Amino acid sequence: MDRAIFDLKLSVEATSLYILICAHTVGVEAPNSETLIPLWNGSREQFQSAAAELAQRGILLNSVPPAATEPLRIASSHCWS
Repeated sequence: MDRAIFDLKLSVEATSLYILICAHTVGVEAPNSETLIPLWNGSREQFQSAAAELAQRGILLNSVPPAATEPLRIASSHCWS
C-alpha cells in the first residue's frame, strides 16, 4: 500500500477499495471483484463507483466495471493523477 493514496483526496469509498485491494493482494496474485464484493461494506453500486473513481485517476488498471474474475491491478503511484 502506498500512503500517497491519502494525498489524492479521493472519496472514502475509493480509498477504502484501494486499501481492500492492497490488503488482499498476495505477491503477484491480485484479488478480483468476485472475492472482494462479499467483504465490501457497501452496495455493489458503491463498489463499482469506487472502482470507476480509481480507474479514472489511473490507480486501478482495469476496465470499469471490472469483470467478476478479472484480477484488480493497482498502478504504480507515479502513474496516479
